[in-house]
Amino acid sequence: MDGAIDLDAGAVPAAGGRPARRWPLGLLLVAVLVLVAGAAPGAPLSPALVLAGDDVIDVRGDGRALYLLTRTAVAAYRMPDGARRWTVPAGTGTQIVTVEGDRVVLAVQDAASGTASLAGLDAATGAALWRRAGYVPSIYGVAGAAGVVVANPDPTPGDPNPDRRLAGVDIRTGDLRWSLGPPAGWRELVFDGAGTEIADVDPDGVLSVRSGETGEVVRTARIAGTGSFTGFFVAGDRLLAFNAGRGLFLDSAVFDLRTGRQLWRRTDEPDGIALRWCGRLLCLGTQGDFTILDPDTGRERWRLAGWARVAQLDDGHMWASDPTRDNPDRSAGIIVLDATTGRVVRRIPGWDVVGSLSHSDVLVATRNTAAGSLVARLDLSTGAVTVLGEAGPWHEPPTCLAAPGLLACRLDRVWIWLPDG
Repeated sequence: MDGAIDLDAGAVPAAGGRPARRWPLGLLLVAVLVLVAGAAPGAPLSPALVLAGDDVIDVRGDGRALYLLTRTAVAAYRMPDGARRWTVPAGTGTQIVTVEGDRVVLAVQDAASGTASLAGLDAATGAALWRRAGYVPSIYGVAGAAGVVVANPDPTPGDPNPDRRLAGVDIRTGDLRWSLGPPAGWRELVFDGAGTEIADVDPDGVLSVRSGETGEVVRTARIAGTGSFTGFFVAGDRLLAFNAGRGLFLDSAVFDLRTGRQLWRRTDEPDGIALRWCGRLLCLGTQGDFTILDPDTGRERWRLAGWARVAQLDDGHMWASDPTRDNPDRSAGIIVLDATTGRVVRRIPGWDVVGSLSHSDVLVATRNTAAGSLVARLDLSTGAVTVLGEAGPWHEPPTCLAAPGLLACRLDRVWIWLPDG
C-alpha cells in the first residue's frame, strides 16, 4: 500500500521469539552479541549488533527495543539479542514521531486521498491501537511534550494557515487532550529543556504562554509596542520580534518580558537576514559567517567565520563545530568560546558532533582511521571525552542516538551498543 502505513495488515512476529531465517527490510545481522559487561572499564566497546542500513531512514529505541524506519516498513527488534519482534508496512512519507512508554507513534500519509494521520502502535506487538486522522506533528520527529504529540490539523481548502491551530494528542490513547483555535495575533512554539510551550501575542501586546502537555496558560506578560511586527521568537525572559516581507527580514527588536519594555530595535538588517536565538544569545548570519549580538543592547559582541554550526553552552560560553571548506584548520573539530569576547577557550580536535545527550554533553565520532572509528561522549564544559563504542571505518560522520541502555549510530550500517549490559 504505497503512501500510507498498512495498519490493518497487522504485525509480523518473529517465530518463537527468534529472528526469522530471512530478515525483513533487507536487514542482515552481521555481528552477534558480545559480552558488554565483561569489557574492561574505559576500553572501547565492540558493537553488540550491526545491521545493514542502506535503506534505513530513522532509528529510535531504548535498552529494551530498537525501532527502524525504512522506505517500506517499520520494524522492532528486541534487545539485547536482536530478535525481530514485529514489522508493519509503511508508505512514502511515514515518520516515527516518538517512542514513549509502550507506544510507537507514527505520522502517515494516505497516497490516494492525501489525508495525514497520527497512528499509535503497541510497542510490544506492532498492533495498531489508535489513529487520529487529519493531524500532522508540529515538530518533525519530536512529540513536543511528555505524553502528548503537539500537532496541527492537516491543511484543508480555505485554511491557508493551519499551523495557527494546534492540538495535543494523547500518545497512549490518541484522544485530544487540548485544542487551540487560531490566535488573534501571533503564535509560535517555544522549545526548552522541559519540552514545548505555545506562545501567543494578541494585538494589544499580551503574551500568553501555554504548556504543551496540558494546553493551560503557565505565564503571561504585557509587551509595549509590538503592533508593527509580523512575528516573534521567545527565549527565556526575552522576546525577539521581527517584521518580514517578501521573504526578507526588514527590522527586529528585543523586549524584556519581565517589564514589557522594548530594549532595542534594528531597522537595517543586512541583506534581509534574520536574527535568531542561539540559546539566550542572538546570532546574525549564515553558515560559515556568524555575528553574535548582545541580547540586551543589540551591540555586536564578536564574529565567527569558518564554522557551520554555533550554539550556546551556558551563560558564559558558546561552542562551534563542523569547520567549513574555507576554515584554515579543517581538523579543528570543535571549539568552545567565551560568549562575551569570542575568545577560544578550548579546542577539541579530531571529533565530529553526531548527536546530543544533554545541554552540555554531545555525542561525537571520529572518521576513517586505520584503527577504525570511535563514538564517544563529550562534556563541552570540561572537554572530557569518554569513549562509548568502536566500529569499522566511517567515511563520513554517522547520525547517533543514545537512550538508557542503548547507543546506536546509522550510516551505511546501523551499529548498536548496549552500554548498560
